[in-house]
Amino acid sequence: MAHPSSVAALNLGMQSVTMAIFEASDGGLSLSRFARAELVADPVADASRNGQLGIVLSELRTKLQWTGGTVACAVPSQGVFARFVKIPKVEADKVEQMLHFEAQQNVPYPIEDVSWGYQVLPESEPDSLGALILATKLDQLEATVGAMSSAGLTPDLIDTSPVALYNAFRFNYPELEGCSLLIDIGARATNLLFIEGNHLFIRTLPVGGSSITSALQKRFEGRAFSEIEDIKRVDAFIPPPGNYSGGKSAEAAEIGKIARTVMTRIHNEITRSITFYRTNQHGSAPMRVFLAGGGVTLPYTLEFFNEKLSLPIEFFNSLRRVSVAPSVDQAELRPLVHCLGECTGVALREIVGDCPLEISLKAPSLERAKADHARRPFLIAAAALLVGTIGLAALYYQTATQRIAALNAEISAQAAPLTGFKTQLDTLSAERKALMAEAADLAAAPVLRSAWASLINELNAKLPERNIWITRLRPMVGTRILEPDPSKPGWAQTSGKDGAESSESQPGAITALVIDGLYLENEGGPAVVDGFVEALAGSPLFDITEQNKASVVQLRATQSGNAWAYDYKLILPLARPLPL
Repeated sequence: MAHPSSVAALNLGMQSVTMAIFEASDGGLSLSRFARAELVADPVADASRNGQLGIVLSELRTKLQWTGGTVACAVPSQGVFARFVKIPKVEADKVEQMLHFEAQQNVPYPIEDVSWGYQVLPESEPDSLGALILATKLDQLEATVGAMSSAGLTPDLIDTSPVALYNAFRFNYPELEGCSLLIDIGARATNLLFIEGNHLFIRTLPVGGSSITSALQKRFEGRAFSEIEDIKRVDAFIPPPGNYSGGKSAEAAEIGKIARTVMTRIHNEITRSITFYRTNQHGSAPMRVFLAGGGVTLPYTLEFFNEKLSLPIEFFNSLRRVSVAPSVDQAELRPLVHCLGECTGVALREIVGDCPLEISLKAPSLERAKADHARRPFLIAAAALLVGTIGLAALYYQTATQRIAALNAEISAQAAPLTGFKTQLDTLSAERKALMAEAADLAAAPVLRSAWASLINELNAKLPERNIWITRLRPMVGTRILEPDPSKPGWAQTSGKDGAESSESQPGAITALVIDGLYLENEGGPAVVDGFVEALAGSPLFDITEQNKASVVQLRATQSGNAWAYDYKLILPLARPLPL
């Protein structure tokens, strides 16, 4: 299969999203441009993550001027289950069957509810085969695909963070011998990769950079998670042993002490993992350590692990063998090189190919779309055959045209006396239709009274108690917003989504409500709007799903600190349309 000349590589982290555009270059890669954006750090906002993801990806796509092409992404490790298994050596056609059984036994979810893949690893024992199995829940994967699709990005490849890092490491450091330990500290998890030749072992720890923020929030009670996160980025560091404060304030010294405590937890888990790798995986002791991920950017992190592990240590250079276009801002790129491993890894699979690990997660919706695309040539051929058949049939029946015309003339002559009856029936039918419409309006009136009361009560019940209110409520018919006409009762004027006015009448039914409102400057920021939408998603009166949730929020102004309140606008589809 031909490889693309360029690819948009995405690292969909829990707290940040990175998009990098790579191009083919002399059998390797060239980074042409990249951008990074932050998501809401507070775990409380995880319910709105997919909505945030769609917005952020759309902004990154516009910023990097990506007009379309191959897209590959890496999903975070905390949503992925990884397990190394061994099976007896069997015929090639039975390997997948045995690994399917292993997946059923090892994955902690029903196998029909997950997307899973595997790869047989290089042989290490004469009587068995080793394999790596990866699995993630289907609903989470489809939600991620939906968020990407809402931004106009359809992934051709869905990789996982540890696998992408492994491929990037093998590409950039092919000359290393012995065991290397790659420590990737993310927002919510830490990936440990033991890389020894073709041998690989992965372990994911449920602790990361946000663990420091959570610990600080407990210490400085009463402050919001986002505020603590900002303080951590400015003042946090990993101090050496003792009462070292680095010349900073007492509060900064306390922050450093807490940060060191969390990092010590990570080190303890690393020590246990090294012992497990040497004992159960028959591996060697690490000879060197590489640091990757956003969680290693705290000052003195490298010195901390050097002190604890007593090994040569450096930051992972994910672009060591990747050329960088002159247009890339080196000052912006340099501090983030160790955070681009996932993007480099998925780009290698698309452009270079033949990577050590090539396990992909499959989203059923994408697989169906690919199957439909593959069937398109056959459908076109079938359509051409049908057109040819119709042509032959037309040629065959052409000789009967005159006979049919004669029959039509004879029938028309016989039908002429019935024209008068038809006119009378049409008149009666029109009168009946008018009466039915009038009766329908009268029958709908009681329903409309109760329906509007129910909708307003539901909005009032789901509206958060603080920091947000509704200033205007308008109905929508199709894609047009109805406005009241001051010159006469009813809804005679309408405006489309673009605000263009129209005086035409609007038959049909009300399909959605347009809500304009304000939210106060608050610690949670625009998350209060997301909370309102999440509450309405559970209402039986509104048709809000994971698929259309991103289009519900039309406007949600970002807090700037220069105003007391900020605009928001929602379009809420109704579960049951209301007749006008």
